[in-house]
Amino acid sequence: MYTHNIAEVRWTAPVAIRIGNRSSEFIHGPAEAIDYLEHRWPLHDGPSLETAKRRCVEAMNHLAHIESAREAFIAAAAEARVLN
Repeated sequence: MYTHNIAEVRWTAPVAIRIGNRSSEFIHGPAEAIDYLEHRWPLHDGPSLETAKRRCVEAMNHLAHIESAREAFIAAAAEARVLN
C-alpha cells in the first residue's frame, strides 16, 4: 500500500526569503514553510502569519490548494520583510 508523505508536497516554484544577516534560503513547500513560520520567523503575530500557517496546514492535508498556501506564505514573508 502506498502512503503519501505530507512533507513531500511542494510548490510549483520555491519562495526566496532572507532572515536577518543570513544568506537567502529557498522554501519549497508548506511543511518547510510551517517550520520557518513557527521556529525561525522574526514576527510572532500578524494577520498574514496566521493565515499562512493555516493555509500551509490545510495544503498538507489536501484541504486547500497548494498554491494558495504559497501565496499566503509570500504575504507573510512580505509582512515580516523577509521576502527576497
